[in-house]
Amino acid sequence: HTALQFAIDTINNSPDILPDLLLTLDKKVGDTEAFEIAAMLEFDENNQSFVVGNEFSFLSVVTGIVGNVYDIAQLSSSATSSALSNTLKYPFFTRLSPPSFGQVFIIRETILYFREQGRLGWTDVAVVASADEFGIDSAEIFIESAGSDIDILTFQQYIPGEVTFDVELREIRNSGARVIVAFVIDQYEAFILAADEYGIVGENYVWFVPDSVVGVAFEDAKAAELSRGVLGTFQYIPTSGRAYENFLERWTSLDPTVYVGAGEGSTPGFYSLLGYDTIITAALAIEYVHENGLLDQERVPAEVWTEVVKDVQFEGITGLVSFDSVGDRMSTFSLSYYNPELDLWELAILWSEEEGLSFSGDELEIVWFSNSTDIPDLDIRPPFDYWSCNDKEERTDPTGKEISLHTPDGSDVDEIESHYHCDGFIDCQNLSDEITNCKNNYMIPYIVFGVLTVIMMLICLLLLLFVIVFGFILKYRKLRVCSPFFLTILLISIVLGYSSVFAWYGKPHPVSCAFQPWLLGIPAISMVAALCVKSFRIWIIFRDMKRHKITDWNLLAKWLVLVVPAVLIVTLWTIISTPTARMKSRDGEEHYVCTTGGFTGEPGGYVFFALLVAEGTLVLLYGIFLSIVTRKVPSMFNESKLLAISIYNLAFLTVVIIPVFLVVEPFNPFLAWILRTLAILYAFTATLILQFAAPVIGIIFIDKFRNVTKFKSNLTGESLGSVAVNH
Repeated sequence: HTALQFAIDTINNSPDILPDLLLTLDKKVGDTEAFEIAAMLEFDENNQSFVVGNEFSFLSVVTGIVGNVYDIAQLSSSATSSALSNTLKYPFFTRLSPPSFGQVFIIRETILYFREQGRLGWTDVAVVASADEFGIDSAEIFIESAGSDIDILTFQQYIPGEVTFDVELREIRNSGARVIVAFVIDQYEAFILAADEYGIVGENYVWFVPDSVVGVAFEDAKAAELSRGVLGTFQYIPTSGRAYENFLERWTSLDPTVYVGAGEGSTPGFYSLLGYDTIITAALAIEYVHENGLLDQERVPAEVWTEVVKDVQFEGITGLVSFDSVGDRMSTFSLSYYNPELDLWELAILWSEEEGLSFSGDELEIVWFSNSTDIPDLDIRPPFDYWSCNDKEERTDPTGKEISLHTPDGSDVDEIESHYHCDGFIDCQNLSDEITNCKNNYMIPYIVFGVLTVIMMLICLLLLLFVIVFGFILKYRKLRVCSPFFLTILLISIVLGYSSVFAWYGKPHPVSCAFQPWLLGIPAISMVAALCVKSFRIWIIFRDMKRHKITDWNLLAKWLVLVVPAVLIVTLWTIISTPTARMKSRDGEEHYVCTTGGFTGEPGGYVFFALLVAEGTLVLLYGIFLSIVTRKVPSMFNESKLLAISIYNLAFLTVVIIPVFLVVEPFNPFLAWILRTLAILYAFTATLILQFAAPVIGIIFIDKFRNVTKFKSNLTGESLGSVAVNH
């Protein structure tokens, strides 16, 4: 009110404005709707059709409607609700403050500016508003303008006059937002003090407040200190230049006993400056109406006052005063930071609809809560534990962001989530997550099974040399009757089968996963097929005791008939449902495991696996049939019993191991790996022993490396003479 009286006194003492009229200030001060409505009705009774006020939006939206009904024009200095721009509802309302959407947009654009600078956390925002016309209106505009660019984590409202803000502040804290936009008119100081108790004021938080906070001086010293670096919006009011400096000189020379708040050492607030220019605007409008003889009327229509005010334009102490077509002042908006030492809001950013965002200086400089210009770090994350593959130990990232966690499917995996440690799934290339301080340590079984596998492969190579020397070169009869050719196929199949053990060593890899069905499926079926073909040869020879000519090439064709379908299945499997390594959910967690890729994904892998098992089952059933029909052949040729044992053994292993493995593998990969490896070693080793123990022991230990060509049999020599075995 000091500014209003000073403006009236300035006009009354000026020969340039209304020299023949005397203005007086008739104040009607109230803060309730009822009081303001009564005042408007009193103005109407006195034929007063032009009123300066109200200052607050929540009162202006009411008196503006009354003015529309009773034909009273209003000129407000600071009401900013966007609703007042509705000329259908408020046709006679003008104001020296632009609508609040400008404050909203400068906050929005500032937030997005820091996001574009690569600052994380700036777009996670909490909004709180006082439940009044200005607060709700501004908050709704901000939330709508945020769109997909800004995440509104929570929107809280409080009723003006509330004593505590526990619910609102708890929700803001729990939301995790570190940018807090507070559209409040009063109680800001109480709110910021309570927010400090909830730990949401500090170096890692940024607060935005509207003009209702910027335009009012702090009363509480602690609230002022807590507001250090708070960013406040206001329409841009220059605090330099000839007009402002001239006004400031006159203001500081006033007698503070007459003009309360003015005088030496004082600085007028923004609302005081707006109040001063509002009176000047009203005076210029009155001067126009007076010069045109309209004041002689009993009552000047509100429409006339409104149109005259819209046409006013002058350079005021708050900058250029001019109005748009709806009676809103056209203005640039400012964003300032609060400096508690100087008790000033220092200009940092400007925004206008035409120019966009700009800085008050050459570059953006804001002194934040930390009392430095270092931009606050809003990307605050909880600390977490992680496993370092390279360092082979569990560590902690206290900041929650120094370490970028890798997923196990990466090519150069180091830091992974701590739950991957000792979970049974190998995620590190060096196995450290499963061999360091783990109850189930892969390293020991890897070494044990690896050594056993290599030893068995070397034994196979020695047996292959044994077959070549005594079967092909020296043509020992005990090996000739066993068919050296198919013993060779059997040994190659077993060696390849053994090598499949290593396809499951270490961390899964797309290449190793793709080779698994080739290294295990094909050799297993090839081995069984070789056993079947050997039994088939014996069955044909002794089925009717007639002379039969069966060459190795005949048997090779038979072997191919049994193996080629498996090769075809695995080939189609590789092309259509390619085995690969991917992240898959296992026991509630994502793990890098062998799975199905290709064109079909997961279902295709199961289909081809079932087809391969079915093919193997058919070959096993065929082998069982041959074992049964050859059980009574002469002992010299009766390797069918050993063949039968091998086939029964493989059949039992298939029926038992595959279901158990499929059940165990999803939740205990370590146990599943051991079961699979034991099954592989047992299947191929048992077959190896059953098929090679007899001829090796016979030639080396019984025959002492002699080629024994005679043998005992229950069949007559004549009968034997009718049998021909060609190799």
